[in-house]
Amino acid sequence: MNDWDRDNFNFLMNADKETMEDWYQHATPDDYKYAMELLALGKAELIIQEQELLEQEQQDLTQAQDILKKFRL
Repeated sequence: MNDWDRDNFNFLMNADKETMEDWYQHATPDDYKYAMELLALGKAELIIQEQELLEQEQQDLTQAQDILKKFRL
């Protein structure tokens, strides 16, 4: 997502109800389509971030388990 898209995505995610209603009243079908594409991209980014965090978590647990092996009977 480029800076322009990111700004528009942030608008969609952070606008209050009144602002979104106004946007909806003035938006074109192309605007709606673009908004849906941005939301899909944002969702994909969040899924990737979640996967990266889960991988980090698994790696961190592996290191902890290796250390704990020294103290197990």
